[in-house]
Amino acid sequence: MLTSSYIRSIRSIERTNAYVPVQAVTPYAYYPYRDGEPQQAPDHEHDWNRIYHQAASSAASWLQMTRDAQNRLDQLMSKLGNELNNDLPITESLHSLTNLLNQLETHYKQRADNLIPELWSSIELALRHPAAIELGLSRSASSGQWTLNDAVSEEAASAAPSSERMKRHLLGTSGLLNDLKVALAFTEQQKPVQLLQSHFTSTLPYGAYFNSIQSYSPIPYAGLIINQYI
Repeated sequence: MLTSSYIRSIRSIERTNAYVPVQAVTPYAYYPYRDGEPQQAPDHEHDWNRIYHQAASSAASWLQMTRDAQNRLDQLMSKLGNELNNDLPITESLHSLTNLLNQLETHYKQRADNLIPELWSSIELALRHPAAIELGLSRSASSGQWTLNDAVSEEAASAAPSSERMKRHLLGTSGLLNDLKVALAFTEQQKPVQLLQSHFTSTLPYGAYFNSIQSYSPIPYAGLIINQYI
Protein backbone atom coordinates (compact mmCIF):
# COMPACT_ATOMS: atom_id res chain seq x y z
CA MET A 1 0.00 0.00 0.00
CA LEU A 2 2.87 2.32 0.70
CA THR A 3 4.26 1.84 -2.77
CA SER A 4 0.85 2.26 -4.35
CA SER A 5 0.11 5.52 -2.51
CA TYR A 6 3.55 6.87 -3.38
CA ILE A 7 2.99 6.21 -7.10
CA ARG A 8 -0.41 7.92 -7.01
CA SER A 9 1.15 11.00 -5.49
CA ILE A 10 3.48 11.51 -8.45
CA ARG A 11 2.22 14.35 -10.66
CA SER A 12 1.12 13.25 -14.11
CA ILE A 13 2.99 14.49 -17.17
CA GLU A 14 1.43 17.66 -18.61
CA ARG A 15 1.52 18.96 -22.16
CA THR A 16 4.47 21.13 -23.11
CA ASN A 17 2.27 24.13 -23.93
CA ALA A 18 1.47 24.42 -20.26
CA TYR A 19 4.96 25.84 -19.86
CA VAL A 20 5.78 27.30 -23.29
CA PRO A 21 2.94 28.89 -25.31
CA VAL A 22 2.67 27.59 -28.85
CA GLN A 23 3.92 30.20 -31.34
CA ALA A 24 4.06 30.38 -35.11
CA VAL A 25 7.52 29.62 -36.39
CA THR A 26 9.15 32.43 -38.37
CA PRO A 27 11.83 31.21 -40.81
CA TYR A 28 15.30 32.50 -40.06
CA ALA A 29 15.84 35.99 -41.49
CA TYR A 30 12.49 35.87 -43.27
CA TYR A 31 10.59 39.02 -44.20
CA PRO A 32 8.39 40.36 -42.68
CA TYR A 33 9.98 39.98 -39.27
CA ARG A 34 8.31 39.36 -35.95
CA ASP A 35 6.55 42.27 -34.34
CA GLY A 36 9.21 42.57 -31.67
CA GLU A 37 12.05 43.07 -34.15
CA PRO A 38 12.91 46.64 -35.17
CA GLN A 39 11.93 47.62 -38.68
CA GLN A 40 13.73 49.85 -41.16
CA ALA A 41 12.10 53.12 -42.05
CA PRO A 42 10.47 52.96 -45.52
CA ASP A 43 12.72 55.73 -46.83
CA HIS A 44 15.93 54.38 -45.32
CA GLU A 45 18.94 55.34 -47.45
CA HIS A 46 20.00 51.70 -47.71
CA ASP A 47 16.59 50.42 -48.80
CA TRP A 48 17.80 48.42 -51.79
CA ASN A 49 14.29 47.53 -52.90
CA ARG A 50 13.56 51.23 -53.39
CA ILE A 51 16.83 51.81 -55.29
CA TYR A 52 16.28 48.81 -57.57
CA HIS A 53 12.68 49.76 -58.23
CA GLN A 54 13.53 53.39 -59.01
CA ALA A 55 16.30 52.46 -61.43
CA ALA A 56 14.28 49.79 -63.21
CA SER A 57 11.22 52.02 -63.42
CA SER A 58 13.31 54.75 -65.06
CA ALA A 59 14.48 52.34 -67.76
CA ALA A 60 10.97 50.98 -68.34
CA SER A 61 9.43 54.46 -68.48
CA TRP A 62 12.01 55.74 -70.98
CA LEU A 63 11.56 52.64 -73.15
CA GLN A 64 7.81 53.21 -73.26
CA MET A 65 8.30 56.90 -74.01
CA THR A 66 10.59 56.21 -76.98
CA ARG A 67 8.14 53.68 -78.41
CA ASP A 68 5.31 56.20 -78.19
CA ALA A 69 7.56 58.85 -79.76
CA GLN A 70 8.34 56.60 -82.72
CA ASN A 71 4.62 56.06 -83.31
CA ARG A 72 4.03 59.81 -83.18
CA LEU A 73 6.86 60.37 -85.66
CA ASP A 74 5.27 57.86 -88.03
CA GLN A 75 2.00 59.78 -87.87
CA LEU A 76 3.82 63.08 -88.32
CA MET A 77 5.69 61.78 -91.38
CA SER A 78 2.43 60.70 -92.96
CA LYS A 79 0.87 64.11 -92.29
CA LEU A 80 3.91 66.02 -93.59
CA GLY A 81 3.99 63.89 -96.72
CA ASN A 82 0.38 64.78 -97.46
CA GLU A 83 1.00 68.48 -96.80
CA LEU A 84 4.11 68.66 -98.96
CA ASN A 85 2.48 66.76 -101.81
CA ASN A 86 -0.44 69.18 -101.82
CA ASP A 87 1.52 72.39 -101.19
CA LEU A 88 -0.12 72.89 -97.80
CA PRO A 89 1.44 74.79 -94.86
CA ILE A 90 3.66 72.57 -92.69
CA THR A 91 4.21 74.97 -89.77
CA GLU A 92 1.65 73.26 -87.52
CA SER A 93 3.24 69.86 -88.14
CA LEU A 94 6.68 71.26 -87.37
CA HIS A 95 5.37 72.67 -84.09
CA SER A 96 4.16 69.16 -83.27
CA LEU A 97 7.76 68.04 -83.73
CA THR A 98 9.12 70.65 -81.29
CA ASN A 99 6.46 69.67 -78.74
CA LEU A 100 7.53 66.04 -79.03
CA LEU A 101 11.20 66.95 -78.63
CA ASN A 102 10.50 69.01 -75.51
CA GLN A 103 8.40 66.23 -73.97
CA LEU A 104 11.16 63.71 -74.68
CA GLU A 105 13.82 65.92 -73.13
CA THR A 106 11.73 66.64 -70.02
CA HIS A 107 11.01 62.94 -69.62
CA TYR A 108 14.69 62.08 -69.91
CA LYS A 109 15.91 64.81 -67.54
CA GLN A 110 13.54 63.60 -64.82
CA ARG A 111 15.30 60.22 -64.96
CA ALA A 112 18.80 61.35 -65.96
CA ASP A 113 20.31 60.30 -62.61
CA ASN A 114 19.56 56.69 -63.49
CA LEU A 115 19.83 56.57 -67.30
CA ILE A 116 22.94 56.64 -69.46
CA PRO A 117 23.58 60.01 -71.19
CA GLU A 118 23.88 58.35 -74.63
CA LEU A 119 20.10 57.98 -74.73
CA TRP A 120 19.64 61.71 -75.07
CA SER A 121 22.93 62.61 -76.78
CA SER A 122 21.96 60.38 -79.73
CA ILE A 123 18.82 62.50 -80.17
CA GLU A 124 20.83 65.71 -79.91
CA LEU A 125 23.15 64.38 -82.61
CA ALA A 126 20.21 63.65 -84.94
CA LEU A 127 19.00 67.22 -84.49
CA ARG A 128 22.21 68.56 -86.07
CA HIS A 129 20.66 67.63 -89.41
CA PRO A 130 20.84 70.36 -92.11
CA ALA A 131 17.03 70.40 -92.25
CA ALA A 132 16.89 71.66 -88.65
CA ILE A 133 18.95 74.73 -89.62
CA GLU A 134 16.98 75.30 -92.80
CA LEU A 135 13.67 75.18 -90.91
CA GLY A 136 14.82 77.35 -88.01
CA LEU A 137 14.59 74.51 -85.47
CA SER A 138 16.83 75.38 -82.52
CA ARG A 139 17.03 75.56 -78.75
CA SER A 140 15.78 78.77 -77.16
CA ALA A 141 18.52 80.73 -75.39
CA SER A 142 16.09 81.85 -72.67
CA SER A 143 13.98 78.77 -71.90
CA GLY A 144 16.31 76.05 -73.19
CA GLN A 145 13.39 74.41 -75.01
CA TRP A 146 13.24 73.49 -78.68
CA THR A 147 11.52 76.17 -80.74
CA LEU A 148 10.74 76.84 -84.37
CA ASN A 149 11.35 80.10 -86.23
CA ASP A 150 8.07 80.36 -88.12
CA ALA A 151 9.37 82.95 -90.58
CA VAL A 152 12.37 80.80 -91.52
CA SER A 153 10.34 77.61 -91.82
CA GLU A 154 7.65 79.24 -93.97
CA GLU A 155 10.29 80.71 -96.26
CA ALA A 156 12.04 77.36 -96.60
CA ALA A 157 8.79 75.56 -97.34
CA SER A 158 7.63 78.10 -99.90
CA ALA A 159 10.88 78.38 -101.83
CA ALA A 160 10.81 76.70 -105.25
CA PRO A 161 11.25 73.84 -105.80
CA SER A 162 10.41 73.37 -102.11
CA SER A 163 8.25 70.26 -102.05
CA GLU A 164 10.78 67.69 -103.24
CA ARG A 165 13.68 69.18 -101.30
CA MET A 166 11.73 69.36 -98.03
CA LYS A 167 10.50 65.79 -98.49
CA ARG A 168 14.09 64.63 -98.86
CA HIS A 169 15.28 66.68 -95.90
CA LEU A 170 12.41 65.68 -93.62
CA LEU A 171 11.10 62.35 -94.85
CA GLY A 172 13.93 60.82 -96.89
CA THR A 173 15.99 57.82 -95.83
CA SER A 174 18.57 60.20 -94.38
CA GLY A 175 16.00 62.84 -93.49
CA LEU A 176 15.58 64.51 -90.12
CA LEU A 177 12.59 62.48 -88.94
CA ASN A 178 14.14 59.16 -89.95
CA ASP A 179 17.35 60.11 -88.15
CA LEU A 180 15.28 60.83 -85.03
CA LYS A 181 13.60 57.43 -85.31
CA VAL A 182 17.01 55.74 -85.52
CA ALA A 183 18.15 57.65 -82.42
CA LEU A 184 15.03 56.58 -80.51
CA ALA A 185 15.44 52.96 -81.65
CA PHE A 186 18.84 52.94 -79.91
CA THR A 187 16.97 52.44 -76.62
CA GLU A 188 15.27 49.27 -77.81
CA GLN A 189 18.56 47.85 -79.09
CA GLN A 190 19.96 47.74 -75.56
CA LYS A 191 19.23 45.33 -72.75
CA PRO A 192 17.23 47.03 -69.97
CA VAL A 193 20.21 46.86 -67.60
CA GLN A 194 22.39 48.63 -70.18
CA LEU A 195 20.16 51.69 -70.03
CA LEU A 196 21.25 52.39 -66.45
CA GLN A 197 24.31 54.36 -65.40
CA SER A 198 27.46 52.55 -64.30
CA HIS A 199 27.11 53.48 -60.62
CA PHE A 200 24.27 50.95 -60.53
CA THR A 201 26.72 48.10 -61.19
CA SER A 202 25.72 46.25 -58.03
CA THR A 203 22.02 46.71 -58.67
CA LEU A 204 21.81 46.00 -62.39
CA PRO A 205 21.12 42.25 -62.15
CA TYR A 206 18.27 42.99 -59.77
CA GLY A 207 16.97 46.08 -61.53
CA ALA A 208 16.17 44.00 -64.59
CA TYR A 209 13.42 42.26 -62.61
CA PHE A 210 11.75 45.60 -61.83
CA ASN A 211 9.72 45.47 -58.58
CA SER A 212 9.30 41.70 -58.43
CA ILE A 213 12.25 41.23 -56.08
CA GLN A 214 12.82 41.72 -52.38
CA SER A 215 16.17 42.15 -50.70
CA TYR A 216 17.23 39.30 -48.41
CA SER A 217 19.68 39.45 -45.55
CA PRO A 218 21.22 36.23 -44.17
CA ILE A 219 21.24 37.81 -40.71
CA PRO A 220 18.22 39.71 -39.33
CA TYR A 221 18.83 43.38 -38.66
CA ALA A 222 18.25 42.81 -34.94
CA GLY A 223 21.31 40.59 -34.75
CA LEU A 224 22.02 36.91 -34.25
CA ILE A 225 19.42 34.66 -32.66
CA ILE A 226 20.65 32.67 -29.68
CA ASN A 227 17.51 31.39 -28.01
CA GLN A 228 16.23 34.94 -28.03
CA TYR A 229 16.62 38.24 -29.86
CA ILE A 230 19.70 40.16 -28.76
